[in-house]
Amino acid sequence: MPYSAIGAGALDPLTRDPRKAEAYRLDPYMREALDSLAPMPDPGVLDRHTFVVLKPDAVAGRRCELILGILRSEGWHPVAATTVRFDPLLVRELWRYQFNAASAQRIAVVDPLLSTGRSLLVLLEDRDRPAWLPASARLTAAKGAAEPSAARSTDLRTRIGRVNGLYNFMHTADEPADVARELQLFSYQAGWDWCAGPLFGTAAPGATDPRETVTRLLAEVEAEIPAHDLDVDASLGRLAAQQGPWGACARDWPEPGHVEEWLGVLRRAPLPPGSARWDVLTVLTSWIDCNEAGVRPIIATGTADAWRASAGEPTREATYA
Repeated sequence: MPYSAIGAGALDPLTRDPRKAEAYRLDPYMREALDSLAPMPDPGVLDRHTFVVLKPDAVAGRRCELILGILRSEGWHPVAATTVRFDPLLVRELWRYQFNAASAQRIAVVDPLLSTGRSLLVLLEDRDRPAWLPASARLTAAKGAAEPSAARSTDLRTRIGRVNGLYNFMHTADEPADVARELQLFSYQAGWDWCAGPLFGTAAPGATDPRETVTRLLAEVEAEIPAHDLDVDASLGRLAAQQGPWGACARDWPEPGHVEEWLGVLRRAPLPPGSARWDVLTVLTSWIDCNEAGVRPIIATGTADAWRASAGEPTREATYA
């Protein structure tokens, strides 16, 4: 008797990673996603569309307009948008197959960071992709690694001024299987109506222009999260002038070697309100080690080269942007 209700080979059009296909056949979110997306009139919709999540650090750093502008210039056009709020469960389920490699320091910081405010979720149509390459895989390749040490000058994250391993501003899905699974996870908050037009062809007559929706939602989230310079030295200086446990941290432990003392305070004291919250987060994200040394994620980030090889395209050096 099989362990999966997803048939063998059902995920072949959505991923080029056999390990991912094997894991996702046992994944309840993937099963629900296939059911949710079954009404799509054209399976190729998942090849043409992907999404970007502009996280609270992008909002605080006022990078969202820059990111969306660069994406449009490279062929990814917003066609729908909504907002989502990360909580600890969503974080762990979204990155279920990568979180095993996260350091204890990263785990301690990621929840207060991502839960600080709403994130902007934007569905994108890729109008410049080659026929063999899904929109999601092209964007993953162009985006670049989350870690600054692996950055290239042409990476989107480099071009938008990524600060550190957690202040990398955006999340995208690796390939169509991840687009489906992660939209299912977001649907528990956002539903499916927000993207019904592009995905299912069921948009109501006179629906709002997606550019207007993005502009409105961006104004809302920027009103909720104060602008911040995301500068660690400036953050330490501002905190040192304050009273309370975080002011004491900045005065007594102003070097990265004391990050564990800061994390100890994080475990027992609430973050301060307003911009001071971002001062603390800026220090912590700048000092922590993001990954466990020598530990690999269960499923690694996909590559456009896997799609290139399966399409019989010649291998070449490319940025895919």
